[in-house]
Amino acid sequence: MIVYNTTFHAHNDAVERFLEWLRAEYIPRATVDGRLSEPRLTLVLNAEESDGRNYSLQFRASDVDTLRAWYEEVGDDLVEEMAKRFGHQVAGFSTLLDGGGGELACGPCRQDG
Repeated sequence: MIVYNTTFHAHNDAVERFLEWLRAEYIPRATVDGRLSEPRLTLVLNAEESDGRNYSLQFRASDVDTLRAWYEEVGDDLVEEMAKRFGHQVAGFSTLLDGGGGELACGPCRQDG
C-alpha cells in the first residue's frame, strides 16, 4: 500500500473556490474507479505563506503501477483542469509515501554512531 500525497498552495483569492472544487469535482473523480481510496484533505499548519494557504490531499493506492495507470488515465486530466480553472493561483507537488507501516512505523527513528 502506498499513500499518494499532493501538497497544494492556494492563493487567498482562490482558497474557497479551490476547496469547493476539490470536494465537489477532484476527489469524486479521483476515487470513482476505486484505484485511489480513503481521501484525506488537511490544512498544513506549519506553512509560513502569507499570500495563501497550503493543503495536503492524500489517497491510498495498492501499488505504484496502479497509481501510474490512474495518473495517465485520470490524474493528468485533473491537473490540466486545475490549471485552466485556477491558473497561477494554485500550485501543487506530489510525493509517494510508504502506507504499509514499514520500517519507520515500528518505533522512534534511531541514529547509530
